[in-house]
Amino acid sequence: PSELREPLQAEFPRRKDSVQRWELLRARAERERERGRAGYPEWEVMLQLCFPRLDCNVSKGLGHLLKSPFSVHPKTGRISVPLDLQKLDEFDPFSVPTITSLCQELDAAGSDGEHEEGADTEPKRRTRDYRRTSLAPYVRLLEQFVEGLESARRGERIRRSGGTPKT
Repeated sequence: PSELREPLQAEFPRRKDSVQRWELLRARAERERERGRAGYPEWEVMLQLCFPRLDCNVSKGLGHLLKSPFSVHPKTGRISVPLDLQKLDEFDPFSVPTITSLCQELDAAGSDGEHEEGADTEPKRRTRDYRRTSLAPYVRLLEQFVEGLESARRGERIRRSGGTPKT
């Protein structure tokens, strides 16, 4: 409200930093609430300036939606990888493999394998090549997640049937 905004704008230049200005806003808002005149202007400021904003195009465009695991980002070439929520603080989005780095890793793995047994193993080798790349830990993480889902589903089906789960 203008009756709250004008005194704050006059006082703000005298405050050294944003922390002092924020404390001034909160104190004034609290006094106004005690008088029964103001709502929660500090929450309005937070909603307007601090919280992430939703972009209409990001929300409805297929190119902007969250990617399925192992899809490739069209601009950066980075692979969309599953995250270990237990190690989320350690995750570095710039360390995920790119399509270029995977191709280089596969080429290097292919040249190593060619010297060993020749072209006879080519079809067998291709099926599990991802295990020789930096993508392997992410594939294993997804496999563990799926195994957990299967185990939970199996346990739920056993409970519904009245049996006891095997250990």
